Amino acid sequence: MRTMARAAVLLLVVAFVAGVWDARNEDERRPARSTAPFRTDPVERSRSSRQAPELVSVQTAEHEGYDRVLFTFEGSMPGYQVRYVPRVEDATGERLALPGQAFVAVAFEPARAHDPDGEATFPTATLTPGYPALRQVRFAGDFEGQVSFGLGVADRGGFRVSELRNPTRVVVDVR
Repeated sequence: MRTMARAAVLLLVVAFVAGVWDARNEDERRPARSTAPFRTDPVERSRSSRQAPELVSVQTAEHEGYDRVLFTFEGSMPGYQVRYVPRVEDATGERLALPGQAFVAVAFEPARAHDPDGEATFPTATLTPGYPALRQVRFAGDFEGQVSFGLGVADRGGFRVSELRNPTRVVVDVR
């Protein structure tokens, strides 16, 4: 009987520790869900930083009802501008060809996407996921502290922007 009681106590302790661990590390596993509404008006967040955050990756994901672009940075959170535009231009002012019926310009400032030798700090390949809303993500430039992207989307169904920490990420959801 005594062995059975010890086993029950041990089981309860293990369950408690597992529950505490699960609660503390829930953010790392669970995909971020934004409660911000989808909008068509521009979103802008200004920030100043002594050292510009470094872009290290760009990823896409398809979710029920919306598609996501995830920009990951090393360092502090950059400022950003996200808005619908009639056309996306690169850093030299040239039109950036994107598939879709609508276009979203995404700019981070201050930010950088190159190392001291001028090499890109993330894979700059164009992403063409073919999701219902998101058609393409294309790097538009890294010039004078501003890193820019163009998103080709199915239509002006709205977007929302959210920020995540650990690591530093800016999320753009489109529908």
